[in-house]
Amino acid sequence: MPDLQPAGVRLEREGAIARIVLDRPAARNALDLPMARGLRDAVAAVAADPAVRAVLIESSGAHFMVGGDVHRFNALLADGPAACRDEIDRIIGAVHEAIAGIAALPCPVIGLAGGSVAGFGFSLAMACDLLVAADDARFVLAYGAIGTTPDGGSTWHLPRLLGLRRALAAALLNKPIDANEALALGLACEVVPPAELATAGRALAERLAAGPAAAQAGIKRLLRAALDSDLPTALAAERESFLEMVVQADFAEGVGAFAARRPARFGQIG
Repeated sequence: MPDLQPAGVRLEREGAIARIVLDRPAARNALDLPMARGLRDAVAAVAADPAVRAVLIESSGAHFMVGGDVHRFNALLADGPAACRDEIDRIIGAVHEAIAGIAALPCPVIGLAGGSVAGFGFSLAMACDLLVAADDARFVLAYGAIGTTPDGGSTWHLPRLLGLRRALAAALLNKPIDANEALALGLACEVVPPAELATAGRALAERLAAGPAAAQAGIKRLLRAALDSDLPTALAAERESFLEMVVQADFAEGVGAFAARRPARFGQIG
């Protein structure tokens, strides 16, 4: 996978780790149509590269993303609601492809969020499998503040992550959730100072990239599928997946390493 530079997004490869970088810092990474398409294309490029074993989604500048580019929306409204609706429809179409693609990636996706994490930025952060937050991060949906409803999968993710009542409060009241509260609620798995965000994210990505790829893909698949399945279906899926793992080299390596009391070396055998 070559490094790509679509508008507003950078895609870089560092060994087995792919970095998708939101890159409109002068606009606080506000989402516009080129950036939406860049995000979609970056996720698709990662999906096409089987050598990627972990993904980081992060930002340049002090803010993860302030949401949609409201100044652009305001300019479009000068030409009438139809022009604005048409462009927003294309933006939503692109970012929804990206969100679906993140969920479908077999490898873990880690979000690194600091500063403002608003609107679609919040939705994108919640779509990641794991989230590391800087201690200056502030999460807010903010859609109601401009008279619209959420996108980016937040209405699917947030009730599952927060419960219905907390999700409704987040969406209706637009009260910011700070980094420590996000950690307590389970939205983030770690909180670090802003200067340590990239280092912490890289360390987590390296740990996951060195792990058993097939097993991690199975864990992600099973847990996401279980959100919408009953217990018998989940039990059957777990059995099928476990037996699939038993015949793979990573299982033999993990069992052998445990028995020998040494670190496992996944992906370096067979």
